[in-house]
Formats: sequence, structure tokens, C-alpha cells
Amino acid sequence: MKKTDLVELEIVDNGMNFEGIARLDDKVVFVPYGIKGEKVIASIVKDTKSYLLANIEKIKVKSKYRVDDDCGMYEKCGGCAARHMTYDKTLEIKKDIVKNTLRKQGISDKFIENIYGMGIPYNYRNKVQYPVRSVNSKNVMGMFSERSHDLIEVNDCSIQDKELNEVAKDMFECICEENISCYNEKTKEGNIKNIMVRKGINTGELLCIFVSTDENVLTSEKGSRIVEKLIKKHNNIKGIVVNVNDTKGNVILGNKNIVIYGEDRVKDIIGDFTYNISTNSFFQVNTIMAEVLFNILKEKMNLKKEETLLELYSGVGTIGIFLSGEVSKVYGAEIVEDAVKMAKENLKLNNISNVEYIVGDASTELVKLQKQNVIFDNVIVDPPRKGLDDEGIDTILKLQPKKIAYVSCNPSTLSRDLKKLTEKYEIESINLFDLFPWTKHCESITILERK
Repeated sequence: MKKTDLVELEIVDNGMNFEGIARLDDKVVFVPYGIKGEKVIASIVKDTKSYLLANIEKIKVKSKYRVDDDCGMYEKCGGCAARHMTYDKTLEIKKDIVKNTLRKQGISDKFIENIYGMGIPYNYRNKVQYPVRSVNSKNVMGMFSERSHDLIEVNDCSIQDKELNEVAKDMFECICEENISCYNEKTKEGNIKNIMVRKGINTGELLCIFVSTDENVLTSEKGSRIVEKLIKKHNNIKGIVVNVNDTKGNVILGNKNIVIYGEDRVKDIIGDFTYNISTNSFFQVNTIMAEVLFNILKEKMNLKKEETLLELYSGVGTIGIFLSGEVSKVYGAEIVEDAVKMAKENLKLNNISNVEYIVGDASTELVKLQKQNVIFDNVIVDPPRKGLDDEGIDTILKLQPKKIAYVSCNPSTLSRDLKKLTEKYEIESINLFDLFPWTKHCESITILERK
């Protein structure tokens, strides 16, 4: 078909990215912002051998779940995927996405028990990171358009904590007032690449991070004036950090941090436990829903006081510390040295003595522990989006724990890994958690028991 050809389509489903799915002449048609059940007039914008892409020109039959999106940048930004429908509908679609993904691997969806959503699904992110760039000799702060590095001016995102938006604006204004240049991607010149702010939602503490190509640009008098302005306006700022990133790639943070005010961390509270969060620390971006997830994890694991627990990909120790009172001993394995250092600090902070964190490759370190006759009754894994590799799965299967809890942020890699794990384990339950309202992402916990 020719581009711009108008066709009438019936949206029969929603896909992994919330796009509408229709059919035309035996081809799948992807229709951004379409909702299952709608009939639309759409223009063809792409025609390939295997699929068509079409944009909605007119809605003839509107879904009862369609709403006017409440964000002026929604269709340009690409951060959110579902602002054009009701929140309950987004939960339903996320549940369907996980079901369909499981079925593709031959895994029954009967194990899915619930999806836990937010009461108020706005202003939930405890971390903001805005790219800043020099565009036509002018400093601009915003977000990249989906699948591009075209910067859209955005400084009031409604899924991010309101105070974080304000602090980020003030940080940007300080840069401009001091005539500090932002990074230009074409010329590879300029200093500030990103503005990042972290907040302890339950403590109110703030950590401000300027990501710069030059470690000296904010350690001068200009930096001192910026510090003075920011702490005068926001007395809950606990630290201001320059993160040095002079690479040409897309990685946001570098490895070197220079503290120009206060400390390099803030504290937050989940349940009865307090956690340090530093510039480079991984910490769930939705503190409220993280506590819901941890409590359901504790309930579903049904741990015993005499048991041991192993946490792989333990990060700064968030889950292990939360569950430390349920078992006799917790071991955590993490390859990132800085994360383990922070985890050990969190143990001291919470006065916990029955948890041990180990730096290194899990398979190597676990062999050492097994030689000391350490037995792991239960294993928790919380891998990145790419999931577990074959070596990781083999390591877990060799340990033969009674139970495995798999915390996942990617249903595709979860389903792939479950297919391998279910050779020796049975799925007890799968529960879903909306840690990222309005986006396409969904967190889950799968509990498996040894056959």
C-alpha cells in the first residue's frame, strides 16, 4: 500500500507497547494509541513484508476506556505509553501482556493471581533525570523523543515527584545564570549533560547530581554560588554531587563522583528499614509500590526462622535486609563492588547481623560457600531486564533450593527463564505490580517450588 492511504480498521488487541493491533489483507497493522474494540480511519505510514504501521486519523467507534490524555508532551515524549486510557484499563492490558508472553513459552497463565496497582498513580518516581543540551547556542532541558535524541523541552512531568521537578528546574536555571554550557551532541562540546535528583520519599531528603564532562566546572566559584542558591531555596538538600561522564555514548552516569556539598547519599524508608541511596545506587523508583511488592514477596515465600536465604543480584541489599528477620541467615551476591559497599553500610544502619554480602560472580562465590557446607533453602533473583543467563540458571538448579522467588521487570525474559526452571520446579504463583504507572513496564514475582 502507498503511504497516506486511508483504511478502516478494527482494533482487535493491544500489543506489548500498548499499541493497537488490527488486520488488513492478512497483514498485522500496528496502530499507536488505538484501544481494543475501537473502529478507526487510519493512514498507512509504513508498509513492510510482515506488517503495516498506521496512524489514527479519525475514531468512528470509541472505546469506553478512552480518555483525554493529561500531558501536553505525551505523544512526543515517549516516556508514557497509556495516557489515552483509564488507569484500570492499563492494568488489564499489562496483565494480558504477561499472560500472552507466558503462553508463547507454553506456560499456563492460571498461575497469575493478581495485579497490584496504585491508588493515585501520579508523581510516584523518586528519581528524575533530565538530559540537558545546547541547541542553537541555547541551553535546553527536557526529554528525548522516543527512539531518538531529539530533545523536547519538558520540565513538569506528572509521573515524577512534584518537588523533584521543581528542584531540577532550579538546578537548570542556576546553570544558565552562571553561563555554564550544556553538552552539544553534534560538536561534542559543552559541560553539563544531565541533571539528576533523587529523593527519599519517606524522609524528604534530596540529592542533586550534575552530570558533567569536566570535573572542574562546578568546583569553582560558579559551583559555590550554585550550591548557595540551591540550599537556600531547598533546605532538605543533603548533598550536591558532580558526576563526571566524559564519554561519547548514551550512558547517563560516569563512575567518578565529586561531592561539592554535604553527603553523597540520601536515606529512604521501606517498612521498618532505612536505606542509603547514593548517586549510582539502584533503588526501585516507586517507593510506595516497592513496599507493596516486598510485603507480598514475604507473604508468598513463607520463610521459616531456621532457613537460609540467598539473594542473587542483591544490589544495595534492599530485599535481603527487608526479609532478614524471617530467616536465620541471608547471603547476598552482587558483582558491582560499590553496590556491596552500600549494602554493608545499610546493614550497619539497620543494626542487622545475620546478613552477609559478597562481591563477585555468583557462580564462583557460591562454590566457595558450598565448600564451607553452606546450604541455601531459598533463593531470590532480581536480575536486570535481560534476565538470567544459562550459567545463572545452572547455578540455581545446582543449589537445589526448596523455593525460588524470581522478581522480574521484563515478562519476555521471565517467560524464557521460567521454561528452563520449570524442568525441575513447579510454579506456585505469579503476582504483578504496577511500579511504573502509565508506562509499558510491569514488575512481577514468581514463586517456584522444587518438584
